[in-house]
Parts: sequence; C-alpha cells; structure tokens
Amino acid sequence: MKKISNQGMTQLALSVVTAAVLTACGGGGGSSEAPASNSASASGVAAVGSPIAGGAVTLKCASGASASATTGTDGSWSASLKGSDFPCVIRVTGGQANGQALTAPLHSMVAASGLANITPLTDLMVGIVSGQKPAAWFDSATNGSLSGAIHAGALATAQDKLKAVLSSLPGKPSLPAGFDPLTSQFQAQKGDAGDDLLESYGAALTSAGLTQSEAAGSVAAGEALTQAAFAGTAFTTPNMTLFRAGAAKTKAGDFVLSMPDPHRGLLTSKASLDRNGNVIQVGQPFVAVTSLLGNRIAQYCTQGAGAFGSNQHGQYAYLSEDWVPVTNTTELHGKVFNEYEDCSPTGTLEFRVDDSVVFTENGGVPDAPDFGFSKALTSEGMEDVAENSITHAKVYKITLDGKTTYAYVGVSTQKGLTTPAIDGKANYVTMGISQ
Repeated sequence: MKKISNQGMTQLALSVVTAAVLTACGGGGGSSEAPASNSASASGVAAVGSPIAGGAVTLKCASGASASATTGTDGSWSASLKGSDFPCVIRVTGGQANGQALTAPLHSMVAASGLANITPLTDLMVGIVSGQKPAAWFDSATNGSLSGAIHAGALATAQDKLKAVLSSLPGKPSLPAGFDPLTSQFQAQKGDAGDDLLESYGAALTSAGLTQSEAAGSVAAGEALTQAAFAGTAFTTPNMTLFRAGAAKTKAGDFVLSMPDPHRGLLTSKASLDRNGNVIQVGQPFVAVTSLLGNRIAQYCTQGAGAFGSNQHGQYAYLSEDWVPVTNTTELHGKVFNEYEDCSPTGTLEFRVDDSVVFTENGGVPDAPDFGFSKALTSEGMEDVAENSITHAKVYKITLDGKTTYAYVGVSTQKGLTTPAIDGKANYVTMGISQ
C-alpha cells in the first residue's frame, strides 16, 4: 500500500472536517471526527557498496524517544516513530556486508519522517553536521543539540561539503546528478549509481590508506582526506573497458595510485615522482611504468609476458581528466605519434591525409599503409583476422602552455572474449602521444 505522507494526512483530515461541516449545514445526521494520527516512520538502506544484512539500527531522537530495527538481506530497514519525535540521529552496528562483518558503526540522520540511508557517506555527513566524530556525537547528543544541528539547511550544507571531501580522494569520486546520500532511493547492488558510488568511495579510501573512522574524524575536524588528489580514465581489456582511476598524495606524504578495475578488483600501489610530476617508480602489483606530461598520460605494467617484454605487459593506459575527446580525426592528418606498449617505446605511428596510418617499429622499416584505423574509433572496432581480435581506439587532445598535444589509446581483445587478459597477441593495450 502506498504510504501517505504527513502532507497527505493533513489534506485528508481537512477533507474530513469539510465534509462534516457540509453535512451539518445540509441538515443531515452529525458525525464525530477522529483525531489525526501522529504516526510516522524512518526507513532506508544500509550499505557499504553491498547491503549490510542483519545490522542493528538505532534511532536517537530530539523528543527523547528512540526506535530500533534490523536490516534485511537487501540492507533495507524501517522504524516507527511519531512525527513530533524528529529529528533523529541514526546508527547501524553489526551485521555483514559481502560476507564480512561490519567492524565499526556507521551513522546517519533524518530531519523528518521519510528516507534515511545509512552508508559511509552519510557517516561523513554526520561528522560534518556535528563537528565531532560520529560515534562520539551519537553517544553524547542531547535533545537540544539534535534539534539545533539536524535541519534542512544544515543537511544541504553538509552535502556541499561532502562533495569537496570526495574530491580530495584519488579518482575524485562524485555524487551522481540529483543524488542525495541521505534521502535518495537506491538499491545496494552492482549497476545502481548510488551503490557504484559507494564502491568507488571505498576503493579510493583504501588507496589513500584511511579507515572509515579516520576519514570521519578528519572530516569532522574540517580537514581534507589527502594533501592532493588526481583523477582520470584508465583503459584496459576486455573490449576497451574504461573506468575512473586516479592518484593522491596522502597525509603521510606518500604518492599512491588507485586502479579500481571492475574486472580485476582494486589495484593500488605506492609510487615515486620525478620533479616534473611523472611517475618513475611503482610498487607491486605494478612492475613498470611509462609516465609523460606530468603523469597526464601513462601506461602501467604488471607481471607477465607481453609482445615487447618477457616479464611485463601493459595492463592499463591512463589519461588525466585534462584531456578532451577528438571528434574530427582530420586533426590527426600529418601527425606522427610515439607509440608505447608494455611500458616501452615500440615505434611511431603516422596519420596520413588519406586516412591511412603507417606504423614503423623501432629499428625497422615502415609497414604498409593501414586504412582500417578509422574503424577502430567506432563501436564496431577494427578486425585483425590474423589474431582473431578486435581493436577499439579513442583519441584525445590537451593544451598546455599554448601547445596542443594529441594522444590515442588502443585496446585489442580476442573475439568473443569477455574476461580480462593480456598476452601481447590478441589482447593488449597501446598508447601513443604526438611528437
């Protein structure tokens, strides 16, 4: 049955009163009006990128009332209150998410009857609103402090500050358009924009070397979560998989990489930079890197044989968020690119005015002109019959200090393959940058 909102209940009560008056005026039989109900509820989803099942939810309200609930297998929960009980601060403890026990409580808040999700993001918002660590505030908050802190204006301000907090993490996670972590409906399952945000946040937090409790404490103190954050797009197999990736300089001063690969899971590593901001050394699981233009374009390699290396292969190409897509490929005519594969320079690729490309391997002679590259830029891709593979490519440009530089990324995948693989034959990642 569809829930009747507080406003709807008021309108219903008014209709009853009006009907009674009209009946009395018409000389009909009188009727007594039942008093309007003050019942209300708070409900939502408790999740961390997967649902928190079997968690104990507790609400502590400004009226002095409290309520409790248990989260379902999908993370949903609901608790009954009176409309006069709000606002309330909320806590979830215990339960499991993705088979792992929830080791620390998460918090949220609700200003009036309605939706109130409980996630790591709402936990941060409680820290922002209270100026205290969420757990400490939940334990010590008085009726008056709840009423003074939790209201519509404070919640809107907290959401704006949350956006800035997220932008200080590697990859700079961002709220989907129109999404309010507190009150927007979402499902704790892969593919839901709200849940995907929680996944991205969790990966970024891990890469930054922070726990949720540490993050909430920093946010409550008005501190950024890192010294500097960077974001961009990573490209890999299969079939030109793209995902948000990034890096950050942590509070401890380490430079860390964050690759939340949707197929392989999160890969994170400490790295070293040169004075120009290029990555010159990486730690496991990466074994080599090519980084250019202040790490605005890079290739990251992992252990394994590739076409140009027996112990390393290029698993990711990375472009920072400064690059913009090239929509007119005639811009490339006459340009020569240095190509990289397996974190090594492999040769040059020339774009000719007849829309052909010519690859020249280092120390070799030019290949015959290839007229198929334009197909690689389409959703269909460019077929390599010999390797039984399809190559997809994208082209970008960036302007720095008045100079425009072009780059391309190519990803080849064996036909029909939907799992990630790098073998230097049918499955590989290349990148090129204009000379």
